[in-house]
Amino acid sequence: MASSGRSQQQMISIAKPALLSALACFLFLNASAQQNRKEIRLEIAPGGTVNIVNNDGSVNLKSAPGNQVLISYSASSDKVEVDHESTADKRRIEIRTHALADSRPTNNEAQVAYEISVPAGVSVSVSTATAPITVDGVSGDIALSSDTGQITLRNVARSHVHVRGIAAPVTLTNVSAGHIDVTANSGAVQLVDVNGPKVNVGTTSGDITYKGDCSGVGSYVLTTHSGNIDLALPQTASVDLSARSVKGSVENDFPLQKKAHTTFVPRAGSSFAGTSNSGSSSVELQSFSGKIRVKKQ
Repeated sequence: MASSGRSQQQMISIAKPALLSALACFLFLNASAQQNRKEIRLEIAPGGTVNIVNNDGSVNLKSAPGNQVLISYSASSDKVEVDHESTADKRRIEIRTHALADSRPTNNEAQVAYEISVPAGVSVSVSTATAPITVDGVSGDIALSSDTGQITLRNVARSHVHVRGIAAPVTLTNVSAGHIDVTANSGAVQLVDVNGPKVNVGTTSGDITYKGDCSGVGSYVLTTHSGNIDLALPQTASVDLSARSVKGSVENDFPLQKKAHTTFVPRAGSSFAGTSNSGSSSVELQSFSGKIRVKKQ
């Protein structure tokens, strides 16, 4: 028993320096991040545009009152810098991250984390390589592009939204009365409670998932070459729906009334068409070799 007690004391004695070292490292990194953090305020005219280019790190956007754009950022090293400029008429603001001449930063050293607040009605364009993009509550035209960084947009109303991704996963949540245009290569696209007069999503091999009611008396077109499409609708959804897969398959577990006339001849297992309630929104699902599934929430 005494030997066991001494072993425990020895383990505690060994662990204490390691814990203290880890704590000191955390405090140092946190202090460094705070020290490197900078803030800029730029006035912008109503209906102006903010363009952001940041390859590595992250970009988070949210709404703000007033007529100023608040830019807060932290650079991971002194091998990169942030350029910002505003036009004389204050209608356009440019924010760019770039490496210093001959610095050759690593991916980690090139990272810059942005927190940007923009007034209502200001259009925003964000382009990244690997940096994730998050947009919450921003109004106005929104254009987001990333090679591999996760693109997340939520709580947006009455906006034109343009999303481009290569292998970037895309998630849109609670987007109402919007004009939505999403194009992706291999990244998966997920839409939850997204509605508006126009919703277009196209992928090459990425899966498309939609959960909502397709309201807004809109046109919804979801297309993919080899990815799968999953559509989940509530019983109250009012849709005029068609689904076709050339070499894939289709499944339907949602109650639809057959249409007297269709633009194509439905074939069991590869295509179907029908309406629900008054059929106020048009919904088209198309895939070349992927699987299409429609079900009731």
